[in-house]
Amino acid sequence: MKRLWHWPIDPLARTVRLCMGEKQWTFEPIVIKPWVSDLELAALAPGAAAPALLDTDAEVRTSCVGTLAICEYVEEAAPSPRLLPFTSGEKAEARRLWQWSEESFAGINNTLLAERVSQWVRREQAPNSTALRQGAHALKNRMTFLDALAGERSYLAGRNLTIADLSVAAHLSSYDYFGDVPWDLTPDLKAWYARIKSRPSFRSLLEDKVEGVRPVKHYTNLDF
Repeated sequence: MKRLWHWPIDPLARTVRLCMGEKQWTFEPIVIKPWVSDLELAALAPGAAAPALLDTDAEVRTSCVGTLAICEYVEEAAPSPRLLPFTSGEKAEARRLWQWSEESFAGINNTLLAERVSQWVRREQAPNSTALRQGAHALKNRMTFLDALAGERSYLAGRNLTIADLSVAAHLSSYDYFGDVPWDLTPDLKAWYARIKSRPSFRSLLEDKVEGVRPVKHYTNLDF
């Protein structure tokens, strides 16, 4: 049995879910709110936080905490289909863009996405307009870079789908749930996202519903 602690709108958890979906791994979802402590999760490892995976199907009971550990574990345990290319150069590019994605979107997660969660999910406070503006501006800058890549390559890291595509798509899908992605500014990136969005591994993300807020109308539309 595989158990995954996650929160549906967390981009890092979504990266893990896409990775596992591409490998056709089924798991028991344990949905936890990031702002609420979970004793069972804490018992997995010192300082454990979601996303976290417990695999009791493996020869040795294995727990992995964090996107990097989980995705690398899944890639090694189920090498087909490959999410990290075979050749060293292509693998390095996939890892570079995967790291770029997590680092570059971190600020947006802490501003734009955090404000949406506080405003519409937790209902805690009036929106912080400065944080929203900062996050929206940063998102446009990231999308400009990604649009250039999408216009030159079949996938972001090259000829084939990699973990880099899944990481970027996971982040954009979280922002898109709230309608914060300006797709009209980046047509090549939009076309790329439509292809990723149409993959079977993406279906569970499109079915996510967060208590208290519905996704924007185009969120589940494959031809948007």
